[in-house]
Amino acid sequence: MRRTAALFFATSKFRCFSTSYRLLRTPIIQISNGTFYRQHPASRPAPGQDATPNPPLFPQLTLSLPSFSSPNQNWAVLSPSSTVRTAFLQILRGQLLCFPPTARSYPYLLSDEIATKNSKLRFPERAIEYVGFDVERKAFGGAYLSARYESRVEETDFSLAQYLTGIIGLNVGEEYTKDRLPDQEVMVQVVKDLELEQYFHKPVSTLSNGQSRRARIGKALLSKPEMLLLDAPFIGLDPFVSKHISQVLHRLAEANAPRIVLSLRPQDVIPEWITHVVYAGEDGRVDVLGPKEEVFQYLKEQYESVESTLMTSKGAEMSTGEHPELNPKLVEIREVGRHMSEKGDFDLTSQADDSIPSHSLTLSRDAYTKIDESRVPIGDPLVEMEGVKIKYGTNSVLGNWQQEVDGSIREGLWWNVRRGQRWGIFGANGSGKTTLLSLITSDHPQTYSAPIYIFQRSRLPSPGLPGISIFDIQSRMGHSSPEVHALFPKHLSVRRTLESAWADTPLTKPALNSEAAQRVEACLRWFEAELNPLFNNVHVSNDTSSTLEWATHNIFGELSFSAQRVALFLRTIIRNPDIVILDEAFSGMDDLVRDKCLLFLSRGESMTLHYHDIGPRPTESEIFLQGNVTVPGLQDHQALLCVSHSRQEVPGCIREWICLPEPGTGPPRFGRLNGPVELSYKRWNEIWNWPTAKP
Repeated sequence: MRRTAALFFATSKFRCFSTSYRLLRTPIIQISNGTFYRQHPASRPAPGQDATPNPPLFPQLTLSLPSFSSPNQNWAVLSPSSTVRTAFLQILRGQLLCFPPTARSYPYLLSDEIATKNSKLRFPERAIEYVGFDVERKAFGGAYLSARYESRVEETDFSLAQYLTGIIGLNVGEEYTKDRLPDQEVMVQVVKDLELEQYFHKPVSTLSNGQSRRARIGKALLSKPEMLLLDAPFIGLDPFVSKHISQVLHRLAEANAPRIVLSLRPQDVIPEWITHVVYAGEDGRVDVLGPKEEVFQYLKEQYESVESTLMTSKGAEMSTGEHPELNPKLVEIREVGRHMSEKGDFDLTSQADDSIPSHSLTLSRDAYTKIDESRVPIGDPLVEMEGVKIKYGTNSVLGNWQQEVDGSIREGLWWNVRRGQRWGIFGANGSGKTTLLSLITSDHPQTYSAPIYIFQRSRLPSPGLPGISIFDIQSRMGHSSPEVHALFPKHLSVRRTLESAWADTPLTKPALNSEAAQRVEACLRWFEAELNPLFNNVHVSNDTSSTLEWATHNIFGELSFSAQRVALFLRTIIRNPDIVILDEAFSGMDDLVRDKCLLFLSRGESMTLHYHDIGPRPTESEIFLQGNVTVPGLQDHQALLCVSHSRQEVPGCIREWICLPEPGTGPPRFGRLNGPVELSYKRWNEIWNWPTAKP
């Protein structure tokens, strides 16, 4: 294994670029040589209990965020790890333990200016609002998925107006209402800025994921905080909504009403108005912070240095046919640099383009070639839609168009899904993607009346043919989505989470047989590093009979967000159901974890992903070579439906696609791909009807 440059293992020092701004006033947050922990570093587990991982976070961090500056400082934390990004924002808000305790302070909140403005803002938890987007719909009510699609409004279905004010109870007193009611002009402006006017009096349970995200930002703004922390605000949003929200946030940040700090992934478009960046690695250490241009230059130099070092030794390795696996930190730098260079955050100048190793010219991360000529046999129809239209009163949400079908013009959505097909479902936020999937899963009440056949049967009985029940439908489907995540029982163990794929509901007893048990254990072993919080603290045996007790002891709700997404992904595919539905299933996963899941989706245990000097390379696994594969990946009899707004999250096997239109803009567009989207911007731009240049 090649030795890693010393700078990657710096434990207490990081590059800090100074600021030459003309005016910096009292810091709103001041951190001086602080190190942070989730638990006290001197704490010890009780007898018989495993030690909870408690590594130091951001050791010896020094950071100062001014209350006012000229020109403005607008900060973002950039990291490939969702856990690290969230922890950094938590620290800014006063959470986690700081050592020494005096290293973190809030000078501006103790000033006379704040005391005059609002004494409640002296406390960081009041002055600094945090909005996270891990479980989207948790705050919007509804005990079951169908509640979102019901047209009847119950007394307990509170409206967006009620949600924004926080007045959501029944028989609320007049004094309580008066105390909680925000200024009407501010309310109107916030709703207008976030384009929520048409939903103001509608139940929040009917909002799409993109709309609910804007609602959460709006509610935070109405509390008039001094600072707003937005954790990955652009995940799951289409590019147009992302751009609009970014413009709104820019106006607020420029007025310091409130000050805004974003957390971003390397693949996210970093808004132009961001002036300062903190880059933190997956190891929980800050590598560099300061003005954006200087941070980008530093990351560019590290990326080019790594590539240059790897290229120097590439010739010798190729002569022997060996490509040693890279150190995780080198992998991280390469992935971050690749994302940022693709977006145009920096241009590579130190090497000729043809000298830079590029796996993306030959093979995707889930082992598909750039031009994929393989064909999966197409079988019987699993879903048939013959002129579907979905309306709530006069409000049409899907199918309000005319579509050409077999040479004639028909009303509504005409679409079939057959065995062996791998469909990508795309479209702007609010275009009806989740509604479309809810018709297939039969969570939508209008499935009964719409012209839909699922597994060649209607929901309603016809002469001589009974209707198909929801239990029959969902027993033959696997489904992962933000809605499923939000409503999934948090008290189930990791093992029981996977086993619930064989149950009618997550809380009923699963009907397991020996094959099912083997599949569960195979998945738990394959993804132990991602699902077991103690994985790095214990010696893991290479023996396949190693204990899996951790999967019984660890609770789903106590896992990191990325790990929860992995568990629900495995639950979706583990039974090899007839239809696999992945609705933003990979959003929120860390990059390397997502890549592992994508490969597992298509290849199961037969292939593993290794990171070499030539890039990520899927290779045959030892289990495959030994002939012991239990979970093989997608099969010919299955159909795949995938919804995503991110090119990196689209499985390489997707060949058919549908792009739903925004209301009133015409029929949907259909197309076919001749290879994975990951390996071609042209394919991605074709789906979204963009120019051929990179977005």
